[in-house]
Amino acid sequence: MAEQQLDIEPDRVKPHHVDDFIADIIEATSAANGAHHYRNLRVFFGWLVKRDEMSSNPMDKTEPPNVAEKITPLLSDEEHRAVFAVCGGRDFAARRDTAIILLFIDTGIRVSEMASLRKDDIDLKTRQFQLRGKGGKVRIVGFGNSTGLALARYLKEREKHSHAASPALWLSSRRDLALKTDGIKNMLNRRGKQAGVSGSLHAHRFRHDFSHRWQDAGGSEHGLMLIAGWSSNKMARHYGKQAAARRALKEQARLGIADSIA
Repeated sequence: MAEQQLDIEPDRVKPHHVDDFIADIIEATSAANGAHHYRNLRVFFGWLVKRDEMSSNPMDKTEPPNVAEKITPLLSDEEHRAVFAVCGGRDFAARRDTAIILLFIDTGIRVSEMASLRKDDIDLKTRQFQLRGKGGKVRIVGFGNSTGLALARYLKEREKHSHAASPALWLSSRRDLALKTDGIKNMLNRRGKQAGVSGSLHAHRFRHDFSHRWQDAGGSEHGLMLIAGWSSNKMARHYGKQAAARRALKEQARLGIADSIA
């Protein structure tokens, strides 16, 4: 609208203004970004209507942009082993990275949640930790023996760190600082490249992979929702869509419909 030299007050915005704006965003960036802006505008105008600043919401007569669904590739067992191989070693970074990656595999938690963990959150005896997720919701998440061992080894190495008194669980190997969300993302990307993983290695791949392995092993949808921090089964089904397709292919191969006739 700025390019068209239009300076419109919110209460004068019409549906076609919204459509033109979203179309410009999509053309300049992507459909996903256009959809993101569309959701933000809907919330904004809805807030104005609720505050009686506007009598109607122009978004009600618009349609959200269609976004092609992207398939997040699952990690193969070989790729998992390759990542562990490049994290091999007994130095601080190796112990830390192994513990982080195993915790991602074992729990499927979000990268922001991983970064927010504090040292005192981890209970090695019960193999559980308390997590504060989206919307401040608190949940208890468990981990297995392998992850517990990796965490114990990291915590032992962590005691030698110059910033060991920090309440943060994850510390930087280069500076006396806590490892933040971007630091974990960079570590995963680096380790993925070292291991030759197809595509980039990021927390969302672990989250998809965790959902697949949970359901493939016969885990319940309700249990998955509790551990992953989802309040709706919509997300569980979204993350498990590719896994469901894999299982359907296995089932098709097992049934061998044509083989039973020919």
